[in-house]
Amino acid sequence: MIVFFILITIVVYGLGNYYLGLRMFRNIKRIMPFLSAKLYWVVIIFLSLSFILERFLRKYLSKNLNYIISLLGSYYIAVLFYVMIAFFLVDILRFALKILIKGYKTPAVLAYANIFVAALIILLIIVGTINALNTKVAEYKLSTKKEIDEDLNIVMVSDVHLGTIITERRLNKLVNLINRQSPDIVIFAGDLIDDDIDIFEKRRYGEILKNIKSKYGVYAVLGNHEYISRDIEKVKKCYGEAGIGLIIDDVKKVDGVYLVGRDDLSSSRVNGKERRSIKDLVEGLDKNKYIIVVDHQPRNIQEVKEAEVDLQLSGHTHKGQFFPINYITGKIYDIDHGIMQEGDFTLVVSSGYGTWGPPIRVATLSEIVSIKVSKSR
Repeated sequence: MIVFFILITIVVYGLGNYYLGLRMFRNIKRIMPFLSAKLYWVVIIFLSLSFILERFLRKYLSKNLNYIISLLGSYYIAVLFYVMIAFFLVDILRFALKILIKGYKTPAVLAYANIFVAALIILLIIVGTINALNTKVAEYKLSTKKEIDEDLNIVMVSDVHLGTIITERRLNKLVNLINRQSPDIVIFAGDLIDDDIDIFEKRRYGEILKNIKSKYGVYAVLGNHEYISRDIEKVKKCYGEAGIGLIIDDVKKVDGVYLVGRDDLSSSRVNGKERRSIKDLVEGLDKNKYIIVVDHQPRNIQEVKEAEVDLQLSGHTHKGQFFPINYITGKIYDIDHGIMQEGDFTLVVSSGYGTWGPPIRVATLSEIVSIKVSKSR
């Protein structure tokens, strides 16, 4: 079944690239009649395969070559995505005009509208890149009637996606940004790595993460991308060496509050067993104490509320990462970004620090989250 799905995906991706590539070639040819068809298709084939090929060849390529090929392939996916939307909208417009205007023919001058569309796509990519590189701090202030030893400053980071594109430079910026918040507790809410724990180990990302300064420690849960790496034991080892306390379907008491770390929903596909229920995890906990649940994916929220949890921290959604996918994530999740408060329960979902695939953010921003929890006066 998996092989069949992979084959279907390859066929659809290949046909899609050919169709869109052919349409792009015809449009470009009107403006650049000297364009070589052979050269054009060599470039398109290379770009369409580069994102995938890099993953197979990364062990044999230099770090810089890995970065360049992965970056080219990632940007190509973004361009292809917006080209597909542009062609779809143009086809709808043409179809509507043909119905409304008898004998309608597309004016030759509209061929030059391609220049405007191309410029708009380039602008989206540039703005998206700038958004992805400029990280903001989302700040939330919460109060509780429950027992806490002191006011807490919690910094939550999700979806860093360390790998071939998010590398040392971005990681150093992240560590410095975290430290400027003077956190009491730092929590990584899943997908710290992209898809390969070997890159994390080889490039010594753990040594950089050791520079995080947190009063009561650095903790993390697993996300779906940790499971894509297929070597959870090495993930545990590398995170531990980086000074990160992994909490997997377990509870840890930190400065008088409970940290409940949930295994990711995708874990069952690798482990062959379901994760522990939230009811099971909080059973026996002192409900007079503040309870924080960290779950990579913001799903099954009603169960968490019924378990008398005070705060859940999640990521995963990227808030769609780029327009118009943000409208889809907004429909899939109770909230795909920001804060939701119902009674004594609060859910905070981060749009994440890094990116998956194309290193762009359109209609969403890179962020880390600072949450200040204080005793109600």
